[in-house]
Amino acid sequence: MKYEKIRELALRYTAKRVGHALETYEEEHSIEGPWPTGDRIMVCVSPSPFSAQLIRTAGRIAEDMKAEWLAVYVETPRRFPPNEAERDLLAGNLQLAVDLGAETITLTGNDIAGELLELARKRNVSQIIIGKSLHTAFWERLHSSVADNIIRRSRGAGIYVIPNRPKPEKQKKLHSPTLKIPLINYLLLLMTMVLVTILAGLVYPYVGLANVAMILILPILFSAVKWGTGPAVTAAVICSLIFDYFYIPPVLGFIPSDLPYLFNLVVFVIVALLTGTLSGRLRQQVISSRQRETRMVALYSLSRDIAAVSEINPAMEIVARRISETTDSQVAILLPDQNGKLELRAVASSQDFLNDSELAVARWAFENGEIAGRGTETLNSAVGLYVPLRTEQYSQGVLGIKLESKERRLHLEQRRLLEAFANLTALLVTRIKLAELAKESRLAAESERLRTALFDSLSHDLRTPLASIIGAVTSILEGEGFFSPEASHDLLQTIKQGALRMNRFVGNLLDMAKLESGLIRLNKDWCDIREIIGVAVRDMKDPLRDRPLKVEVSSDLPLVKADFVVLEQVLVNLLDNAIKYSDAGSEICISASHDNKHVKVTVTDSGQGISTEDLDHIFDKFYRLKSPRQVSGTGLGLAICKGLIETHQGSIWASNNPSGGLDVSFILPLGEAISCKPAYIDGEENNDH
Repeated sequence: MKYEKIRELALRYTAKRVGHALETYEEEHSIEGPWPTGDRIMVCVSPSPFSAQLIRTAGRIAEDMKAEWLAVYVETPRRFPPNEAERDLLAGNLQLAVDLGAETITLTGNDIAGELLELARKRNVSQIIIGKSLHTAFWERLHSSVADNIIRRSRGAGIYVIPNRPKPEKQKKLHSPTLKIPLINYLLLLMTMVLVTILAGLVYPYVGLANVAMILILPILFSAVKWGTGPAVTAAVICSLIFDYFYIPPVLGFIPSDLPYLFNLVVFVIVALLTGTLSGRLRQQVISSRQRETRMVALYSLSRDIAAVSEINPAMEIVARRISETTDSQVAILLPDQNGKLELRAVASSQDFLNDSELAVARWAFENGEIAGRGTETLNSAVGLYVPLRTEQYSQGVLGIKLESKERRLHLEQRRLLEAFANLTALLVTRIKLAELAKESRLAAESERLRTALFDSLSHDLRTPLASIIGAVTSILEGEGFFSPEASHDLLQTIKQGALRMNRFVGNLLDMAKLESGLIRLNKDWCDIREIIGVAVRDMKDPLRDRPLKVEVSSDLPLVKADFVVLEQVLVNLLDNAIKYSDAGSEICISASHDNKHVKVTVTDSGQGISTEDLDHIFDKFYRLKSPRQVSGTGLGLAICKGLIETHQGSIWASNNPSGGLDVSFILPLGEAISCKPAYIDGEENNDH
């Protein structure tokens, strides 16, 4: 049984992938579907009690066929907006479809059948389920139903028509909107008619009877656009009577001979009906467009505000404030803590509705991943509405909203907007959590890499000098009186060099730790770069013993405000690096110059240079160049130089010298330039060492 279930899931997943690929292929090659690769069902939904039966039928068929199914509602321009009962029924029908596993889609258009068939073609729908009310044969001849249009225009898809004969009282209650037009509109209409009648009487002697009829059409058009069909029909009747009474001979009376002029009344009424209907549809389309624009602007504003936020609490505060401003409601966002218990993370306006019973509803929505609370079928006695922040894996939290509206059921547009807000918030929470996990993973990987590099350095750069020290000391102790003074001096030099090497290694580790922890404190004072170079050269006297050293320092080099000891260490590290990565006996050059803003110091070796890739990384911690020579060190020297120079608000970089070798340069900013007299290095000015 378990293997059969796995096989079924695999086949359904494969069919879904194939269907998606087929839809893409059809769009790219302009092929009209559907292609019978698999079953996909579409049911047509409307604000009618009968739609619930259609939805349940479609759900059963889809379950039996193991097929995907769509619940589609086509919104058309209407003379009157839907009443409260229709909105409630539509919202309930769409929610029923969602509960049964359907994908709900809302379309807008004048041709319901055309919109449904176009969607069926795009989504490769194989079965269409639609309802049809039963009417008399005479009514069927006069009207073409949506079901008939779909059957006549369908290509390839199977059509299931389920008949229904609704109860007359329910039909009247749901589909006969009450004409609610304020009395003030009719009073304004009468005033307009009086003014138009006076205007027509003034111009009648000059324009003639036909043009007067055209003038009397103006209030009909104005009433249709301004107030709707009812006032427009009223204006048509009044205009017809005015035209007959005042302008058809004999004037100031109605006689049987005026009956042919009733044609004017028919024309005026037709104009009123057409104009009023078109105006009503246009007005409804404008309202729908404004609602969509408001929804899109709200979602765009929220996505823009949260795009660059990387911390969870500020992000939730932005989301709560934006949703509260858009929906004019109280908003609270609850996210789970480490133990999975919901805790309040952000509020907007107030959260006084969150008592123990409301938190229980929020917990239910979070655990079940379904909307609950006011306006839904689940726990609708709650004051607030609770929308889970769902992702594909699990719920990330709950969005709690207390709407100011007194309606018990949410409108379709309200529900879609809140769900869109919840989806954006869920994606935001997921993104921030994934970013935190990625950061932790990067830190863990970096720590592991640094630990490995540190262990490698410790095993080589500590054990090697320790071994040489132990060997030299052992030789002196065991061969006391045996070695000549020169041999003993060489052994002591070996001990000294090993100790200095270990001291430099430990010092580098400590300096890097201080830099990363921010414990470096600079003791700035006016310093002479030439003096710093001289001290650094003396410190490196032994390593530079077999190297020609060239020092080129500008004669008018000003003083800089810096930490003398820190800059000396920088130069020592740069000289040590130049010695390691250049051939024995090759020249090393130190140069210093300045401009109006900076002092520049460069250390140049005569090695082979390095690759462009290495130039971007040589200042990284524990980064060591690949060299055919056995080069000791931890890879911290240049990293420490970079940190120390940057603490002086300077910068350091490396570049290949055109003549061969590597240039490592750093610049330091000048304060108020203070010139100084030429200094001497080891008793000679600008001389080779």
